[in-house]
Amino acid sequence: MSGSMKNLLGSLQTSLNSKPYSLGKSFIKVFRKSSGFCDFDFTLKDGSAKGIALIDTNLEPPVRIMNYCNEIFSRDYIKNSLKKAMELREKLSNDKIIDIGPKSAYRLVNDGSDGLSGLTVDVFADYLQITTHSDHWHHHVRYISEYLLNETGKKGIYWKISTKDQQMSKLYLGKGYELDESNQTTLIIEENGMKSYIDLLDSKSTGFYLEHRENRQIISNLFKGRDGGGSILNLFSHTCSFSIAPCVNGHKIQTYNIDESIKNIKMADRNFKLNGLDTNYHKFSQKDVFGQLEYLKSKSTRFDVIILDPPPRTKGNGFGIFTSKDYYRDLLQLAIPLLNPGGFIASFVNTQSVSESKWLRQIGVKNDLEINENHSKKQQHTLPTDHNLNNDLNEISQLNIKEAQFSNSTKNLSPFIKLPKFKAVQYFDQSQDFNVRKGDESIAQQLKGVLLKNKVDYSKTKYYSSKKD
Repeated sequence: MSGSMKNLLGSLQTSLNSKPYSLGKSFIKVFRKSSGFCDFDFTLKDGSAKGIALIDTNLEPPVRIMNYCNEIFSRDYIKNSLKKAMELREKLSNDKIIDIGPKSAYRLVNDGSDGLSGLTVDVFADYLQITTHSDHWHHHVRYISEYLLNETGKKGIYWKISTKDQQMSKLYLGKGYELDESNQTTLIIEENGMKSYIDLLDSKSTGFYLEHRENRQIISNLFKGRDGGGSILNLFSHTCSFSIAPCVNGHKIQTYNIDESIKNIKMADRNFKLNGLDTNYHKFSQKDVFGQLEYLKSKSTRFDVIILDPPPRTKGNGFGIFTSKDYYRDLLQLAIPLLNPGGFIASFVNTQSVSESKWLRQIGVKNDLEINENHSKKQQHTLPTDHNLNNDLNEISQLNIKEAQFSNSTKNLSPFIKLPKFKAVQYFDQSQDFNVRKGDESIAQQLKGVLLKNKVDYSKTKYYSSKKD
């Protein structure tokens, strides 16, 4: 055995002692197969590590540990994993955490956290969507589809391929839903009273982000007990579920929704009408978000709640290439002048593009989120009743920081600059049907966020009145 192989095996043993669920490319050569599903059994100093791995160099990282177990990869393993996944969602339903009723939508299989790395399964009312992130699953889709149709009693299976070389979605097995005269989807799901169209033939997006279920409810609850209504600026609004959710819960609010995709805007308009909402109170802007923020600032337009849920990477007119990893703080600074005093900014990030800790540091929020026992995750926050303040209070202090010279060892470390005049009051997370097993966070954890509240002392402003009714 060569010295390099001994070193590699030593590194593997060190890694496997902590039972990770993903390994880098260099470890592929120690497995008996260089691609596909692979059973492994490694002898360690303190015992052994046995299990099943998926090896695919088109994935990053390319080695996914599906499970540490005495089983081998087989149809029985697939069936048992699917059965456990369904039992977990049934338990979540029994505990009143998720709705798995006939019109609901939820994640049934969440990649490796359900023992099936590179595979996800979502339920949309009478239909299932299987998504394969590795070509090695393609030979097993027929078996999985037949098993799930038999176990769930759903009408049909749609298969979505989402790999490095192919993006495709189609009806695979069973009966599909009908399209209307304009060739648009007629499939409808319901969530907490909100209805939404779902497009399972779109290879990029169904039109609905399941992982935001609890977050939509949190945003809706911000408007509780407000006689005067309120307003939302929904940036990268997709199909506007964050704007619709408060409306269907009886809150009389106005929304301004910005998204570059004409398809998203059209589906958003359909969703508002599907829920019986008058679109005269809601504006849809198919424009560049960054340019539109500058325009709204010039008009002194203000909102009570701002939703920030950008893609990991996009291009903005006059901004250049935006990435959440590097420029989220810049986007946040563009949005802040549009917030009413005492309002909220709901910021979300895809944690597969940047870690939560690095993102929080970038936007100037402490890792503890400044949340104490009185501001727990389950506590609901509401907007102040005095919200019709339409002038700019210059919330953000102007920073005058000269360019500094950094050494080679520190030039890649960004300084922590606290976000002034804001307090983080609540965590956002993905829905619990998007389960995450310990040690697999880098793959299964896709969404994090924080609710930022503008800190305003109304008693020191001209808008405050001490008179009581």
